Amino acid sequence: MQAINWILRFVGLIFLILFQVLVLNKLNVGTYAHPYVYPMFLLLLPFNTPKWVMLPLAFLIGLTIDMFNNTPGMHAAACVAIAFLRPQFIKFYTPVTGYENVKAPSISQLGVIWFALFTLTMIFIHHLLYFFIQVFWLKDLGLVLLKVVFSTALSTMLIVILAFLFASRKTRL
Repeated sequence: MQAINWILRFVGLIFLILFQVLVLNKLNVGTYAHPYVYPMFLLLLPFNTPKWVMLPLAFLIGLTIDMFNNTPGMHAAACVAIAFLRPQFIKFYTPVTGYENVKAPSISQLGVIWFALFTLTMIFIHHLLYFFIQVFWLKDLGLVLLKVVFSTALSTMLIVILAFLFASRKTRL
């Protein structure tokens, strides 16, 4: 059963990468909005995924996106950072009842509000790092912050929509 779950996760990763590369990268939303949904894979990994698995996986995912976008290491760095910080934010957002019988973050088991807040936080960190690495100085701080805010809002909205599309029918509010 566990092997089937991991196979389905990797099929989902391939879908996310293809959706990112073939659709979202070609989408011209505007100057300040650049949606990135591929970090959703890292957000939905099981709670007990060890860091020695998560960090190289995050690096490979980011590097794959970097190869398609011609951005040497920028996505990889942002992905590794959120993979490293993910356990701390999972602890921060732990519900009062804990994560009883919940193996992985999901909108159907933890609720829309928990999932949206967790996603918003992690995507904000990803985008903040990515756009600051892209500019690499503080001269255009206002422009970078606008990109971070608009891209985070759009990416979070798309990830929550994708989570709803692939969630079980018993999604709670």
